[in-house]
Amino acid sequence: MRALLLLVVLACSSCYADENVFGPLAMLEGTWFGNSGRSVSPAPPIDTCFTETITFTRMFPVANDVAGNTLYALHYEQYAYDPTGNPLHHEVGEWLWDPTTKTVSRIAAVPRGQAVLAGGVATLNGDGSTVLTVEAQRGNDSFGILNTPAALAGAPVVHFQSVFTLDESGALLTYVDTTVALLPGNERFTHINADCLHKQTQPTNGPLVPKECPDLPNLCPTTAA
Repeated sequence: MRALLLLVVLACSSCYADENVFGPLAMLEGTWFGNSGRSVSPAPPIDTCFTETITFTRMFPVANDVAGNTLYALHYEQYAYDPTGNPLHHEVGEWLWDPTTKTVSRIAAVPRGQAVLAGGVATLNGDGSTVLTVEAQRGNDSFGILNTPAALAGAPVVHFQSVFTLDESGALLTYVDTTVALLPGNERFTHINADCLHKQTQPTNGPLVPKECPDLPNLCPTTAA
């Protein structure tokens, strides 16, 4: 059976779009470093600092022949480490901008056997900052969440919200990712990851050192570097 939704990938060097077509995602491109991350969860009890690197790479535009629109995407890869330098989290995905519908989407996959397609809007604040807010709900046909059988038997994710804020200069990024999952017995718990990151302007010397954990929602302590 032929797919009802036909995506045509324009894979040629001349297809790389001008920066302005990436809309509110344009300033994300590049590598970001954070050393004031905080992860908080009641089940299992977690309250730890972390450091991380997130790299956003521009992709080719993708044309949807059926809907008649074109999506512009940034691929990203995220690595996070605990205060001792051990791996804490790895994630890959894409941020998408649809200039036709003015929709922002985030595709995220983690090696716990869970994947998210979240969607929402971009907002320009009075101070010049840009806020990207996306959400997903398990069971939603458009912006939804998938869990492997093992994840379903453990703590399946049922709701996800991500709020990314870029300051006017494009050099400072803060985010709060909120995940709601179910424990056996359908008890809900909320896991929050938050950080303040700075765009790389020159190569770093050695690993990042954890500094002051942010107070939620105050993500950028004065000691952050």
